[in-house]
Amino acid sequence: MFSFDINGAVIKFDEKRDNYNTIRKSFKEYGEKASYMFKDYCLDNITNTRQINDKYLEYGQNLINDAIRKGVETIVSYNIITIDYNLFRELYCKKYSDFDRLFNNVNKDMLNNKKNKNNNVKLFDVKPVINKLSQYVFDDCFKIHYAVLDALIENGVTEVNSYIDKRAMRQSSALFNNYKDGFISKIDGCKVVQKIIMSNPYRKEVYEFLIKEDGDFLGEIDNLTQYLGIDLSEYKGSLMDTYIKELMDNGIGDIEFAKEKVRKYAKYIGCKKDSLYITRIDAIYTFENA
Repeated sequence: MFSFDINGAVIKFDEKRDNYNTIRKSFKEYGEKASYMFKDYCLDNITNTRQINDKYLEYGQNLINDAIRKGVETIVSYNIITIDYNLFRELYCKKYSDFDRLFNNVNKDMLNNKKNKNNNVKLFDVKPVINKLSQYVFDDCFKIHYAVLDALIENGVTEVNSYIDKRAMRQSSALFNNYKDGFISKIDGCKVVQKIIMSNPYRKEVYEFLIKEDGDFLGEIDNLTQYLGIDLSEYKGSLMDTYIKELMDNGIGDIEFAKEKVRKYAKYIGCKKDSLYITRIDAIYTFENA
């Protein structure tokens, strides 16, 4: 049992949910790695959109095929040994696979754009296209975990929960919208937050809202999101940037008092890089008073 106390809302994951989370997180991490590999490969070899061809389609397919192999390895680890790569790909993965179709659609769109632009294609045109294709690689790799869960459950494995379904996502979204819009009494807040998270623990926006509104003084939101495979460091950094800007706009009088405020705010939201922001406000004060 894994337990997290999110400002009074106790979130618990039993073994079945933990097993599901482990599978999901594993394919999310692989998808991110594959996406970066695809992007780097394209940027190293492509200078304009005319060069995006079947070579890059094949490279993306190979990355996704490795995710499928990873899926088979996961299935076998649950003692399901009657599903091999070909069977898994044909029976379980195809319905979640979109990379080939989306890649070809992008190529068709580019072909039409080239005709309209008289083939005047510049370097910067290619980067958004590569970013889009990289996202498609991530999506296909990540969605293999759906196929893994389908295979496990269909073959009688009971040690793992299924993935979050659309009904649970809609319920979580409705509860969250009502909670953040103030339609739910704060008296019931902890129970509602618990239900929002347990219905769909993977909605990043929920944790960002909770940090901004209630802080993360004990770092439990960080602990939970790291367990789930969600990175909030960039969001916490943006909150620190906004806070420092507000201090600057109001004028920095006593620099030591300002640094202490920054330190306290960092502790309130659970930002572990407070020294970075204290150094920044020190530098701003020095510059403005030079």
